[in-house]
Amino acid sequence: MEKSLDEIRTLLSQLHGEVTVLEASYSQVLEVLQGFEKICNIDELTGILRRRAFFIQWQALLNECKRVGESCGILMIDIDHFKRINDTYGHPTGDEVIRRVAGLLKQFESPDNFAGRLGGEEFVLAIRGPDALETAEKIRTAAEELRGETGNREWQCTISIGVADGAAAGFDSDRLLQAADEALYVAKRNGRNQVRAA
Repeated sequence: MEKSLDEIRTLLSQLHGEVTVLEASYSQVLEVLQGFEKICNIDELTGILRRRAFFIQWQALLNECKRVGESCGILMIDIDHFKRINDTYGHPTGDEVIRRVAGLLKQFESPDNFAGRLGGEEFVLAIRGPDALETAEKIRTAAEELRGETGNREWQCTISIGVADGAAAGFDSDRLLQAADEALYVAKRNGRNQVRAA
């Protein structure tokens, strides 16, 4: 009987060791997967959400705001005359301008506000609450202060922003994005470096 108990203790000890090794392996695999998820969700140039990741969070925010009856808005943002920046100063400077605008948008992020890069020089910012238009103007004004140097030449940039209100669009993502995009187009058509509301 004592021999059987010793064998059981030995087996349990070995099993405990194997479980410990499996737990450590599981933790390492989980860390790797979380790293891959971050790589998939975050734009490497700007450090903000990629398009797909943004829209997943955006839909969740819309659903929550609709459920609790809270306002929200979306800002569609475009760097003015970006092709001219690339042509005049080169693509490395264009990348720097994109990084700097993204850095500006990060300053307005919070648990309820988040930015994404749609592609190229186009960005989007989701805003929970009633402050979308006010936030857009703060961002536009701050963008006018962005400057840098390439060689001995100074660059600066401006942005145009279209704003749409979630409640006004019935919390419908497609309608909201279309409204913000149309407002952005109006801002660009009317001289750029301005905010327009849908």
